[in-house]
This record gives sequence, structure tokens and C-alpha cells, in this order.
Amino acid sequence: VVPLIPRFPERAFDVGIAESHAIDMCAGMAKTGLRPFATIYSTFLQRGFDQVFQEVALQQLPVRFCMDRAGLVGGDGAVHHGFLDVAYLRSFPKMVLTAAIDEPSLRAALEFMRTHDDGPSAVRYPRDTVPEVDDAQPTPPFELGKARLLAPGSDLAILAYGFPVNHALEARRRLADEGYSVAVYDARFAKPLDEDLILRLAREHEVLITVEEGAVGGFGAFVLHML
Repeated sequence: VVPLIPRFPERAFDVGIAESHAIDMCAGMAKTGLRPFATIYSTFLQRGFDQVFQEVALQQLPVRFCMDRAGLVGGDGAVHHGFLDVAYLRSFPKMVLTAAIDEPSLRAALEFMRTHDDGPSAVRYPRDTVPEVDDAQPTPPFELGKARLLAPGSDLAILAYGFPVNHALEARRRLADEGYSVAVYDARFAKPLDEDLILRLAREHEVLITVEEGAVGGFGAFVLHML
């Protein structure tokens, strides 16, 4: 992988651990018509809370936030756990929230964000091993507020957000051994939600389970509130 800054010295900037400044700078870039991506650890984006709200969201500027180490991060320690981003970012006007489940979906999410100019957007991805990709099932483009069916099923449905989709697929395999038919969906978006799909899943399945890696007030709470 070619490092970004040496390859694009006039397009990539390292501001150090100055998250608030980084967001302000990206807001200024967006104001001039550029399409900036702010790459910040999920937990440290909290240091720029005011800037995300006042400089970006209130002005509906298309700054793209790439949130590394979303979820639990193991040996990095408690201050690096990124479990609050979904809960607080969803409160901002015009904010669009996405999550990646593997490398192809991250690429697809970034491409969606690149062309989304109607306000800010964010993608979360974990500090974890990249899972094997099923080449027989190509990753479709992201469509605003639309989930993706990964595996059909009739008894219960799992709607998972972000990397835990991979755990949901493993749970599906185990439950199949016990005779259960389980549908698994990659939610893709926490805002906006795929409301038509969620209502249909709630009607057609005895049980609807949401799966995520975050705090109270996250994806599952949004689904419950919508229902």
C-alpha cells in the first residue's frame, strides 16, 4: 500500500493530534467546494464534538468522517474504545452514518460518501482482522438508507450494523445446525434507517434481532424508536 501523504503531498495533511483543528480545516475546505475526508479514531472524534456540530453539521457541509477503531479495540486500552460515535453523531442535522463490514464494503462506503454532497457523512470501521471476502457475492454500491440482504431466512431476522455482521453470519451457521432458518442483513446505514425493510422484517419474522458494537443509544435504540 502506498502511503497517502507521500503519494498526494498536496492533497493529504497530517495535523497531528489536533482533532478540533482538523475538523475546522475540513469545514473550510468543504466551504470552498472541495470534498475533504477527515480520518480520525472514533473515540478521538469526541474531541471535535463542537466542531462537527457548529462548523460542519449546522452549515450542512459535506465533510466525510472516517472513523477508525470503531467498537472495542482490545490492547489499545479503554480510552481508545470507539463506542459512542453512532449515538452522538446521529443527533446532528443532515448527518449520514454508514459502517463497513469488510474491505470491499469500506471501498463502497467511501465511494458513496465521495459523491454525497447533501451534508456530512461518516463511516465506521474496526481495529480488527479483515475477513475473507466471498468473490461469488460482489459488493453492490451503497444506496442512501438501504440495507443489504446477505443470507435469507424465515424463522428470525438479524439486522446487524458494521463489523458485527460477520458475527451474525457465524451465528446463522450455528443456528442452522439447530434447525433455525435465519435471515441476515447488513444494515449499512444507522441514519437514515431502511424503515420499509425494518417494518417488513418485524411483520414477517417471529423475532427481529439487532446487532452492533456500541453504547446505549446506538443503532438498536434507533430501530426500536422507529418501530
